[in-house]
Amino acid sequence: MSIEDNIPKKKKKKSGGIFYKIYGGDFLRNEKITRNAGLFALIMLYAIIYVSNRYAFHQELHKISDLKEDVKILQYDVLTRQSELSEKGRQSHIEKYVKESESELGIATQPPYLIE
Repeated sequence: MSIEDNIPKKKKKKSGGIFYKIYGGDFLRNEKITRNAGLFALIMLYAIIYVSNRYAFHQELHKISDLKEDVKILQYDVLTRQSELSEKGRQSHIEKYVKESESELGIATQPPYLIE
């Protein structure tokens, strides 16, 4: 028997890999991690704020594009209404309406004159 047989051997830790260290939480015991925990929390807070702002920005862009389409549709509607009003206000259209409705109104035979 040798002297080395009587000395208790140290158990080796399982070095499963980086995934097991992260999953098991062993990396949180690292001194560098514990010293900079506040910085990591601040970085995570900034990341969350960045993502939420970007999401809100995209929502606003989508809303703006929908409103632009609505404005375009309304502009075409206004143009259509203006052309209909212009057509109904023409003298020939008014004369036709007066004849069809058998009104007492008629076409003036004398030019208008100024009353003083």
